[in-house]
This record gives sequence, structure tokens and C-alpha cells, in this order.
Amino acid sequence: MGRPDEHGHHEGRKSPRRWLATGMKAFLSVATVFMIYRQWSNPISKLEFSYAELQDLLLNVPCPHKAREWSSYYTWGSHFPGEGFDQARWTKTRWSEFGLQDIEITQHSVYLPRLKDQRVALLNLNQTHNQVVHEVSLMEDTAPPSSAERPFIPAFFAWSPKGNVTAEYVYANFGLDQDYEELLQRGISVKGKIVIIKLTFNSPLLERLNATASRFNQILSATKAGAIGVLAYTDTQGDEPYTEANGYLPLPDGPARPPSMIQRGTIGLIESSPNDADFRAHLPQIPAVPISYADAAQLLQALNNRGPNASELSERWWGGGLGYRGVQYNVGPSAPGMVINLHCDSEIEVGQVHNVLGTVEGSIKDEIILLGNHRDTWGPGAGDSHSGSSALNEVVRALGTALQQGWKPLRTIVIASWEGEEVGRVGSRSWFQDNMQKANTTIAAYLNVVEAAAGQNFHVQASPLLSRAILAASDRVLSPNQTMSGQTVLDVWGGDVRFGTAGDSILFQGCACLPSSDFGFLAGPGDPVFPYHSLYDTLEYMDKFGDPTWEYHTATAKMWGSLAAHLSETPVLAFNVTDYAIAMKKAANYLESLLSGHDTPTLNSLQEAIDTLFEAAIVHDSKGASLLAETLARPTPPKLQTELQTVNRKYMAFERVFCRDIDRLTRDSNHLFVPSTPYYVHKSGFPTLEKAIQEMNSSFIQIERDLLVERIGRATELLREDGGGIDRVQS
Repeated sequence: MGRPDEHGHHEGRKSPRRWLATGMKAFLSVATVFMIYRQWSNPISKLEFSYAELQDLLLNVPCPHKAREWSSYYTWGSHFPGEGFDQARWTKTRWSEFGLQDIEITQHSVYLPRLKDQRVALLNLNQTHNQVVHEVSLMEDTAPPSSAERPFIPAFFAWSPKGNVTAEYVYANFGLDQDYEELLQRGISVKGKIVIIKLTFNSPLLERLNATASRFNQILSATKAGAIGVLAYTDTQGDEPYTEANGYLPLPDGPARPPSMIQRGTIGLIESSPNDADFRAHLPQIPAVPISYADAAQLLQALNNRGPNASELSERWWGGGLGYRGVQYNVGPSAPGMVINLHCDSEIEVGQVHNVLGTVEGSIKDEIILLGNHRDTWGPGAGDSHSGSSALNEVVRALGTALQQGWKPLRTIVIASWEGEEVGRVGSRSWFQDNMQKANTTIAAYLNVVEAAAGQNFHVQASPLLSRAILAASDRVLSPNQTMSGQTVLDVWGGDVRFGTAGDSILFQGCACLPSSDFGFLAGPGDPVFPYHSLYDTLEYMDKFGDPTWEYHTATAKMWGSLAAHLSETPVLAFNVTDYAIAMKKAANYLESLLSGHDTPTLNSLQEAIDTLFEAAIVHDSKGASLLAETLARPTPPKLQTELQTVNRKYMAFERVFCRDIDRLTRDSNHLFVPSTPYYVHKSGFPTLEKAIQEMNSSFIQIERDLLVERIGRATELLREDGGGIDRVQS
């Protein structure tokens, strides 16, 4: 690989920093062109309606009191997947009032999880009578008001299998593979036992260690370790400073996590509809139930002084926040006869979900900018996902205002309100399956928002193709938490566009390999607790702690609309393949560092393929900038129009090249380069190759490396050839 220099870069290879400098020189002209464009009147729209005027509308129409009005409706009553038809009709009515004319509700038959009964209890079998030591509550202490017809559901994990098990139990930290390995090193097996684990969502410790995992992987790890059941709770260790231990009152009276709060969620996935003969499911094999930290403390206290203490294990075990409740964090196992009964009676039913699709037809009908958010939630959902639903309504209201003033988009814009994301994106997945050919060949970009406002920490995860467009949009919107007057979201945020997916963008980015983004404001260090996936995620929480001024809702709406306009209105798509090549280079360098000193296949061929792609990317992006300048300078002749179409079709086809299998566009983890990870997990790219390297599996490394070299070569060929496009990729 050559000797690394003082910066860790190998001789004969450009570092990502040097690449970035080269790329920036090539794109100085783009910035100049766009300054001209900001003052340009779209010749296809009414001449008096300029791009600058459109952006002004999108930045000025969204307002806090309207966002709150929408949220007050969306958060009332249960709207778990399969219960969303009333909200779909209401959403369609509002969008029509805003000025959209082409709106439809699509209905899809899907598999849905249903809870019939469950129980968790700590038992002392050594007693003849009164064996119940503690009965676990599976509903929060204070359920929010709801309609009599639709009370909120008890806490459960979607797709948990049926099970009724009684066994001794062990505390297994976050329940990751490394945790079970440490337990075995201490002579503690979880085989045949129930495990109590901490959920990983937004854990500062795991984020710092880059060691987080999904709920599904947590249950999978427990299964591999031999456990027969799982109880999962959210520890308060990541809530500093707002904890009961520090004297703060819990929600709804204060900013701390309520002891009875339970984080619901999905732990499986069904990747097909009832009408799909090719049924696929990724479901857990052992029952699992979410519980509150108040109940977890009762169970963990019974392990005090039994087995090693967490303080004796590695750093990943440290920092539990329930010491003030008498928990010592011993791992156990529990004393003989001290057992947990875990009973879960669930089933899979066929139900109906309803999506709302609004279309604003543009002059270019086969290049679509899709905006989406999901309406279904585990509880009221003020933060997840109705802060996003409310922001989306404000985007639609702003677009409707522009339409009423004579604007017509250059590209078609489609707005989607999905149902069924919380149990595996069943609504968006079904819609995509029903419209696969058209969607795969016409969607230029998908812009997703789940949590528009659940804290003050702005996050973005996106395809590298969209990075520059996102930076431009975030620099147009004033930040709600300015430390100095006039600061934009970009000024405060800093511009860290990460890899990853969330919500329905998992389908569009991770499965269908369409350029996608997900962004919004979430709780960060020092923010009040975000009551994620619980019955405390209410309008009252949002009014008091989440976004009391509702300005974060509107900031997200403004950025969402501005980004959509930026992508829809530029004659040349505002994509950047040079940034994609730079991201690949960074990822390849990181993976190469993991191989240092090991006798495994090298990544030389991968590095060389990326070098070649980078050169082709600069040429292509420069061509796009030149065409944009020429288009804005004079009327577009037929020859120039053909060149524009060719450049844009290449941009649209580029990411599709990295689909592992073009025939599995609705199955998870289909992307060869962009990992399907949450925003708080740092990943560099090439997820399957990274897994092969972590396992030091030489044949696996070679197979994945060679596949990547072939696809990167195909992407390079796509950029270089005279024609090209999506049809070429799929042939």
C-alpha cells in the first residue's frame, strides 16, 4: 500500500483533503452561475415569478401558530399503523385548501402486528404463596387524553413472537455481542435465561464508542447468546443533567424522563405485502417486551450483590443512572427460584394503511422531487413524527401560495404522507412496489423528515450527491437558537452531513438506492428529555419543553421547502458526483487502515477505481456547471436541451449503480456504499465490506471488493459515455 506520510495518507494517492481542494476549484464557477440564477426568472414559469421570489415565499409563509394547529390535530387519539384513514382524509382536505389540486389517497393491504395480551412479573418460586414479587406495568402512569373510539395501545414491540417463558435472568448491559462475550469471559452464560438490556436510542456513550445497534440486532444478539426472552428499558444515564437524581421533575411537570415512560418500537420487518407471493420476513425468534426504568429498577435491585458489578467490566458497562433507585448494576444471574415470567401473545393480521400523495406537476414530468413524512406513531407523536407532519403541512401551504400566484415548477414535486413506517415502512414500501417502474426511473431525490422539532440539535443524514444542496438550503434559514444575530442553521450546525437513513428514507436510500436525505432538530446534550415512542410525546411536552415557540418546526419547514425548490428549479440537477467520489475515498482510506498489518486481500484495486471515478466526476460536474451557465445566459436551443437531459439522466442514474440487486428494491440494506444507520452513528461507507474486514474473512473481503470495483467502474463509464441514464443502468 506504500508508506503513509505524516498525515496517514499513502504515497501515490491523493488525500481526501487534497481531492476536496481540487474539487472546489472545479466548482467555483458553479457558485458564480448560481448567483446569476438567484435573480433569474424561470422561462417555463410566468416571467414575473422568479426563483428568488419563490424562495422568499418558502422562507416566509411557514409560521409557528399554524404548525401548532396541525400538531394539535395529529396528536389526538391513537393512530397506530392501520388506524390512519381519518387522518389521511383530513390531510387531503387541508392540502386541497392550501391550493394543491392533484391529491389522492392510496390504500394498501399489508401485514400488521397486533398485541392480544402480555405480562411481565418477578416471581419468587421459593414461596408457597404470594409468589409475585413485582408485577410490571406495561402502560405509562398518565395516559394522555384520547378519543373514546381509539385509546392508545399498551407498550409492546412490533413483530415480537408469541412466547410464555419463566426463567432466571441476567443484566446484559446494552445486549450487544461484545456484552455477551464479556459475560462469558466472567463465566456467566445467558443460555436458557431472560436478559434485561438497555435500549440504544441516542445513547451518548454508544455514540462516542461508535457501538450502537438497532433493536432488531439487540434481540438477534440475545438469541445468538442463547437467551429465551428479552426485557428492554431506557436507562437515564444519557439524560444529564435533566434527571430525577439531580432533582428535576419528570414530564409533564419537568424536563426529566418519567419513571413510567416506555420506549416502544419495532424489532422485525416484513418486506412484502399480503398480495406478494415472494414473502420475506425478518422476525425475532424469542419474545421481547419493553418496560419502564421504574420497573427495570425493581428487577435489577434483585440482582444486587449477585455476580460481577458493571464497574468491574469494560467502559461500555459504566454509567448506569439508576443508582439513586437502589440499583447496583450487578449482572447476576438471579438467585435460584427468583425468576421472571415473560408472556407475550401477539399475532400478525392483514390490515389497511393509507398514504396521501399530492402532485404539483412541473414542465419536466420525468424528474420528480419527492418529499415525505409518516403519520403513524406509537403514541401521540408530537415529536416523532408529527413535528414532521406539521412541518410538511407548512411546506405544502407555502407551495400552494406560490401556485396561487402563478408559479409552476420546472420539475414535478410530489408530497407524501405515509402510514406504516413504525412497523417497517409498510406504507411507503407498498406504494413503491405498486409504482416501482415509474418511481425508480423518475424520482430524482427523496427528502424525508421524521422529527422536525424535538430539541435544538440539528442533524442531517444524506447521500453525498445532495450535500451541497443541503448546505445551500441550511444557509438560507435563520437558526432558532442564534448565539449572534443573523446566524443561519448552517452557521450554528456547522455543516456535518453524515451518512445514514431514517424513517421512510431507509426504503428510498437504503433499498431503492435513490438519493435521499433526512434532517430535523433533535435533543442533544443539555436539552430536556425527548420522550421518544412513548405516551409522553404529547402536545403538552412540545409546548413546555420540545419547542415552546414552535420556531424549530418552522425552521425545518423553511429548509425543507427551500431544498425542494433548489432541486426542482435548477435546469441542471443540483447534484455533485465529485462529493460522492470524495466520500468514497475517505471510506476506502478508513477501511484500508483497518487492514494494516493483516495478511488479507488489499484494497488497491478499489482505491484505483475510486481515483478514476473522481477524475470522471470532476469532468461531469464541470460539464453540468457549464451547461447551467449557458442555459441561463440565453434561450435553450434543441441541442442544448438534449445535452441538459443527458447530464441530468446521468445524475439520476448514478446512485442506482450501487444497488446490490436491482430486483430487490424494496428489501433492506441493498446499497453497496451508503449504510442504513441512524444519524447518531458514525459510518464511513461500504458497510458490507467493512463487516467483512471486521471479521477478517479474506474470501468475503475479496468478493465484496471486486463487486465494488465493478460497480464503481460502471459508474465511471456512465459519466464518461455520450448517452446513458437510468435505462442504461437497468439493462
